Amino acid sequence: MHKILFQIGSFTLYSYGLFVAIGFLLGTVLILRVSERYGICRDDIFDCLIWVLVGGIAGGRLLFVAINFHEYSINPIRILFLNEGGLAVQGAIVAGIFSCWVFCKIKKMNFLKTLDLLVPYVALGQAIGRIGCFFNGCCFGKVIETGFGVIFPGQSCMRIPTQLYSSFVLVVIFALLIYVRDKKKYDGYIFFLYCGLYSIFRFLMDYLRGDDLFSFYEITLSQMISIFIFSLSLLFILLFNRKKGCKS
Repeated sequence: MHKILFQIGSFTLYSYGLFVAIGFLLGTVLILRVSERYGICRDDIFDCLIWVLVGGIAGGRLLFVAINFHEYSINPIRILFLNEGGLAVQGAIVAGIFSCWVFCKIKKMNFLKTLDLLVPYVALGQAIGRIGCFFNGCCFGKVIETGFGVIFPGQSCMRIPTQLYSSFVLVVIFALLIYVRDKKKYDGYIFFLYCGLYSIFRFLMDYLRGDDLFSFYEITLSQMISIFIFSLSLLFILLFNRKKGCKS
């Protein structure tokens, strides 16, 4: 693994931070290129992205610290060391959505239309960020004896590279969302579809994870959140489809 890519004097470039930054910047460029096509001003969507970024980082870090509280309670100052990695994606998504909602309320923008524009590139950014997880050596999978495995730093046996599997699946989700984006029947459809697909994927992926995840009766916290988000997404899709059918 290459947790640190290089150092020049006191400057250190961490692989995790670099890939997260690449994911955000690429997503931003692509969103700005298509925003006006969907009736959203570039300046407004750029400002919204800054809100989402700040909120997402804060929410992702808070959930990660909560999940690994026993580790951070020993040395609380490490909570601020984002360069070490440690963002819980579901916390980042929830906090980012809330930040987007607040911004849309202030600017009087269509919240669901804005989410439909953003979420395909959120999936793409996640895919790139997971590559950073791989280089960082975190979020690894269970021990395997045969097949495609990697020996991560501090480990003595091969493990499933769940980060790379996650990256591949997220690219597929991104491609699917882009494909159906212009075929959506109502605002919010792409967002709810993303939530449903990601929740299913994350629920299943946790069965392959080998790091110490908080669990309750063999169900991880991430899986509990996934069940909740999937249920809400399915409910909203059914309600919106019914409402759309009644209008027809």
